[in-house]
Amino acid sequence: MTARIDVAISAKDVADARRKARALRPRVAGRRADAKVNVDAGTLQSILKVIDAVSLPGPRRAKPRAATAAEDEISPQQAADMLRMSRPSVMRLIEMGLLHPRKILSRNKLSRAEVEAYRIEHSRQQREALGNLVALTEEYDL
Repeated sequence: MTARIDVAISAKDVADARRKARALRPRVAGRRADAKVNVDAGTLQSILKVIDAVSLPGPRRAKPRAATAAEDEISPQQAADMLRMSRPSVMRLIEMGLLHPRKILSRNKLSRAEVEAYRIEHSRQQREALGNLVALTEEYDL
């Protein structure tokens, strides 16, 4: 029997917390346990939000398999394929701040979860706009 816990946290929140935690690692590495490290409140809130979500009390769950970098992060071209658009369009989404890449050497890597969340949200907005258009055409009898 598998228990499922529904958590009110988005894939973007998880991706954001992961990114911020990765940025904190070098600042904490090699320090003593009682050393003080300054962390901005936004970073701490993002990380705590995810920690609170995954540590909800409930039935014991099987330990999730750790995602490898190949599964978790994708290239802009792979994101373009997922979103059914061109790579330059994905790069524009990055420039507009709608997708948040992580630099590995000189290459951008995107969170698969964040790209999937963007795809779902974008399709919802498209459906909503189409519904509004249908309502307008019926209202004005076009």
